[in-house]
Amino acid sequence: MSLRLARRTVLAGVATALSAPTALRAGVDAETDVVVIGAGTAGLSAADELIRKGLKVIVLEARNRIGGRAWTDSETLALPFDQGAHWLHNAEVNSFKSKARALSLQLADASTSNLQLYRKGSPLDRTSSIRALTRAEDQLERRMSVQISSGNDVAIAEFQSDDPWQNGVIGISAFSLAANPEQISCVDLATMAGGGDLAVKGGYGALVARVFADVPVRLGHRVKALDWSQSGRVKVSGDWGAISARRVIVAVPPTVLASGSISFTPALPLSKQQALASFHKGQFLKVGMRLGQPADGLPEYHADIEDLAGGRREVLIADRFNPLLTLIASGDTARDLAGQALGARRAYAIERVSALLGSNVASSVAAATSYDWASDPFSMGSYSVLPSGAADARNVFAEPLSDLVHFAGDAAPTPYAVTVYGAYRSGRSVARQIASLKRR
Repeated sequence: MSLRLARRTVLAGVATALSAPTALRAGVDAETDVVVIGAGTAGLSAADELIRKGLKVIVLEARNRIGGRAWTDSETLALPFDQGAHWLHNAEVNSFKSKARALSLQLADASTSNLQLYRKGSPLDRTSSIRALTRAEDQLERRMSVQISSGNDVAIAEFQSDDPWQNGVIGISAFSLAANPEQISCVDLATMAGGGDLAVKGGYGALVARVFADVPVRLGHRVKALDWSQSGRVKVSGDWGAISARRVIVAVPPTVLASGSISFTPALPLSKQQALASFHKGQFLKVGMRLGQPADGLPEYHADIEDLAGGRREVLIADRFNPLLTLIASGDTARDLAGQALGARRAYAIERVSALLGSNVASSVAAATSYDWASDPFSMGSYSVLPSGAADARNVFAEPLSDLVHFAGDAAPTPYAVTVYGAYRSGRSVARQIASLKRR
């Protein structure tokens, strides 16, 4: 679903051997032009761009796979299932659309025409409910514009009213950013571009892995320290050894950096530390369910408007290509589910399937999977969300340190923040900055 304001769709292993990265062993005290820390989309796109420009690059990845939070798991359910990112947002400009087509991968529309809303379990007329949401969105945008033009950055919770549809739009926006309305800056949200969404057959994570399959990555190399105290060189080290580079790109989430898992010498500037600390863990929790039989003819999105407007923010997704259903919980609902074992998450998801789609569909659930990104030490959340008053933190996050240490990721300032495409653009932008510095 692609409401202009909400702009996000309401919503182990790499898929094929072809998508596996080139794995290398790191030497001790190696030297290179650029070290990239993190083989998510931002790190991979940066490395790819630098290699194309003739620089020597080493990519270090703590996990034993590439892609970061773009991860297609083809093993657990015996079908490709995106444990993380799924939809190609901002489809009109998203470069991964053309990359998917170049690989002959099928794409499917994932727009509001595929939305079924409910109220207390009863389906609403699809045409009139989408019309009501659009009107409410327009009203909410006008109210937000008044505040923003007056220089006020308030949480989107401040716009809740007696209008259930407007509260529903706020709920969709909060859901899309994996947080609660009181945790989301209206200024930050307003900078995010709208656009169409697409689903890719075989998984978004598998697409990312195939696009960057030729980028050499040193897997299982967790970086623990970064020393930028020496003029003209940066030392990156971990249990595997150390590497000296002219420049470094740190392509890990701000929540991870704020945790102190990578030590910096000298310490990060106070402004950078404060910016990193202002981000908090936006949390999605997906429960993927393989069906024993196809559930043909279902709309893609199913959600209860009162749940979205209230405390339970979740959306049920019917896969466009495979007999799969996915319950996506957001914010507090996601955190509650994250504290439960897989069996309890599966039972909850089946109960929600039964409530919206009926017991016949629920009874066909054959297997389930779920991954908690908030507890993953290399992601610490599904997204990096900003509260009111902290919208400038994205700019501060992206500021380099003396042209030696650069930062990239989906948290960087761009109209496509907190998306795979945003991470891709950030990585390429930083790589081009570094390449221009080398030419001077």
